[in-house]
Amino acid sequence: MQRQQAKKVTIDFRRRCIILSYISIIFFGLTGCNLKSHSEKPGKLTTDTTAVKNKVDLTKIKIGYCTPSLNAPFYVVLTQYVQKYSEGYGMKFVSADGQDDIIKQITSMEDLIAAGVNVLILNPLDHKALVPAVNAAVKSGIPVFIVDSAIDPAANYITSVQANNMGNGELIGEWIVNKLGKTKIKAALISGSQGNPVGKEKRLGFIRGFSEAQLMTRGYVDLTIVSQGWGNWTNNGGLKAMEDILVANPDINLLVAENDAMGMGALKTINESGEAANITVVGFDGQKEAYELIKEGKFGATALNSPKELARLVVDAVVKYLNGEKQIEKVIYTPAVLITKDNVDQFYDSKAIF
Repeated sequence: MQRQQAKKVTIDFRRRCIILSYISIIFFGLTGCNLKSHSEKPGKLTTDTTAVKNKVDLTKIKIGYCTPSLNAPFYVVLTQYVQKYSEGYGMKFVSADGQDDIIKQITSMEDLIAAGVNVLILNPLDHKALVPAVNAAVKSGIPVFIVDSAIDPAANYITSVQANNMGNGELIGEWIVNKLGKTKIKAALISGSQGNPVGKEKRLGFIRGFSEAQLMTRGYVDLTIVSQGWGNWTNNGGLKAMEDILVANPDINLLVAENDAMGMGALKTINESGEAANITVVGFDGQKEAYELIKEGKFGATALNSPKELARLVVDAVVKYLNGEKQIEKVIYTPAVLITKDNVDQFYDSKAIF
């Protein structure tokens, strides 16, 4: 976790990207430390897995999925759904864990390639650093599909499937203006990881949506962001980041967390500080536990980023590609959806995995 000094009115979201000057893909066997073969479908998942009309034999296709980590429920569930949809089409599935480390994610890609995958789905930790590894995989004859996060256009990927993170952020910003009215906002952000384009789109979308809503209703913008913490996308990370934020800024009245896990961790700190009545907490992703807190009036709002929908769309794109379809969009977005107490019952499923 890194602490940030207080900043008012304008936030300088500096691009912090890990740039690797030289990355090579090595094809000399498995390391065996993070490659996971799947012989069974994950439990408690449905079997609606073949939305695309398939005309070719996919039973000999081995599809590999490289997750950035498994340290957050979202990543775990996304992996499960990629497996589910891949196996639904008859493909063999194998995954590898990047363990929250660029070098380890590159090694994970190497593992999958050495395991003989025919297609690679990648959720990149860094949109710049993994470009050479992606291009090396493609050069070796393995098409690469991106899911959840973005990657630099220099990468030779087929398509990138993402939530509409900017649109979701805009909806959150508009909701805050409508919810808090003329209250003077003193906000804090808890971001995921530095250089991550998904987090950047979420927070910039929030500022954009908030600013536009205030301009439309009041004719000016009055937003003060006093702190940005880093929670590494986890519940515990959000909790610790919020501890630091409240020490320096005990009078904030809004917390924007870039995912629900960090928001819920931060809420624990807020509750322990006795400030729950004074701080509105919003998040992103639509996690089941966040829905429960929204229903109870303890969590303000969230925006939908469905791992199920991301997995379905990226595997469908793989199947279309393997069937020879040439007109696959370069970027495929899931819809932007705001979930509040007014509509949470439409989305809440007590049996949902995420």
